[in-house]
Amino acid sequence: MRIILAGTLLALVACTSDPGTNATEGAVGGAAVGCGIGAAVTAPLLGVGCVPGAIIGAAAGTGTGLASTTPPPPSTAYAPPPSTAYAYPAPPPPLAAPPPHAPSYTYPPVAPEASPPSY
Repeated sequence: MRIILAGTLLALVACTSDPGTNATEGAVGGAAVGCGIGAAVTAPLLGVGCVPGAIIGAAAGTGTGLASTTPPPPSTAYAPPPSTAYAYPAPPPPLAAPPPHAPSYTYPPVAPEASPPSY
């Protein structure tokens, strides 16, 4: 009974919109249930029915997994959300170019070159 419950739970977990995942998990669950039932039925023969039960269970589980595939959600086109970004105003244009600055240090005037003394 526990094996059937485990296989059923594995099959229920596989209810996705991906058919490959559903078929794989259905096959694993079906093989587990089939192996358990086959081994239980052929217990006096040392459980030789496990392998054929697993094969049949995997085949049945694959079909069940594919049948449990849900359709993908509908694709609807939505308008983009309105922009919430704040646009800063442009800075005002400059009024006029500033006047050139006079240097804060002025060099002393150049003295006229003195002629060498004559003897």
